Amino acid sequence: MLRGWVVQSFVAELLGLMVYGPALVLMHEAGHAAFARLGGYRVTSFGIGLGPPVWRLQLPGGAVFHVDRWLLAGGSCIAIPVGTPRARRAWFHAGGLLVQVALALVLLLLPSVWLVDRIAQFNLLVALTNLVPWRWRGAASDGWYLLDVLRGGRRSTEILPQRETFERLAQREALIGSPLGQVYASLCIAWVDLLAGRTGRAAELFTAAHPETLLDPWIDALTHYLHAEWHRAECRALAALRIAREIRTCDVEVSEEAGALLALAEARALVDLDASLQAQRALSRAVGISGPIGLQAAAVYLAATLDGELEELEYATWRVVRRVDEVWLDPADTAIILWEAAEQLEEHGRIEASRGARTSSRALARRTIRSASFEDRVPLIRRLGEPASSRPLGGVVEEAEP
Repeated sequence: MLRGWVVQSFVAELLGLMVYGPALVLMHEAGHAAFARLGGYRVTSFGIGLGPPVWRLQLPGGAVFHVDRWLLAGGSCIAIPVGTPRARRAWFHAGGLLVQVALALVLLLLPSVWLVDRIAQFNLLVALTNLVPWRWRGAASDGWYLLDVLRGGRRSTEILPQRETFERLAQREALIGSPLGQVYASLCIAWVDLLAGRTGRAAELFTAAHPETLLDPWIDALTHYLHAEWHRAECRALAALRIAREIRTCDVEVSEEAGALLALAEARALVDLDASLQAQRALSRAVGISGPIGLQAAAVYLAATLDGELEELEYATWRVVRRVDEVWLDPADTAIILWEAAEQLEEHGRIEASRGARTSSRALARRTIRSASFEDRVPLIRRLGEPASSRPLGGVVEEAEP
């Protein structure tokens, strides 16, 4: 009789788990989806289970809801930023936990019966699993992301170190069938290639048919920015300038941040064309934008002042040096610009400013190389050391190579 009771209890527990388990996971993922927009994200897919999807539904707005083969193994909510990530992204990462806290409060008001107790216990288990900071092979818990936000967000906002994460994202979104997620993942992989100096690999995206990005204005602006940067890396500054200005000539309305991103690409191309004054005018559209875009605008402004007034060059140099430890859109380009500024300042006897620029250039080069994946380090070192104007950086990156 005891054995039969144990078997019945086990079956009851298992059947109950198969009902309330997926429901709680779905509530957690729906919480992420509900808070995504408040956190500056757009959901591309969410669902329950892991593995290949057995059922999916295209929701209004482009998100894909899916139910996967291994129903009790967990769930996922994938969202892409609709601008550069900021501290408010904590709303998205905490969304699932907030829903679970609300559920726990509701359960406290209910009478203590078997089903209520089991739901409360599983709810606590899911919350703790997501709250504890952990990261493995590109996947991370909500707690890891929230802790990263508190620390300034470097590990989850720098693009170069996240190749594996974006490759996993591309595979997952392709399996789910999320168009916007696939486009974003492809763009980010190409972005990593550009930052690492792998222009040949990035060409696979930009020489193919133009991807469908009109689903989101920010993704469209990011596509134009990266396309322009690819042309510039291939020494086609005029083509880069045309791509950067394309949206403006079509009178397409973009957000202030997207406009600043495109202004950045335009100004960098104009610097390459020795049109420094026009570059500075283009950068005026990025005034007031904070975060990585605003920082990179300061570096491009420094590049535009290399042949200008000495006082302006020194001011622009210190402006970049003081913030060199923050997150940059293109840290390698910033390191090269700083080195060029150091040479100019040294030539004109501004030794203190030159020393500060050179030290900051070395530090940024070392940090950038160390943050890159192993396969990206060699082309990145080559990018930092090969151009004639920045050849002294070759010695710098050799120090960082071990």
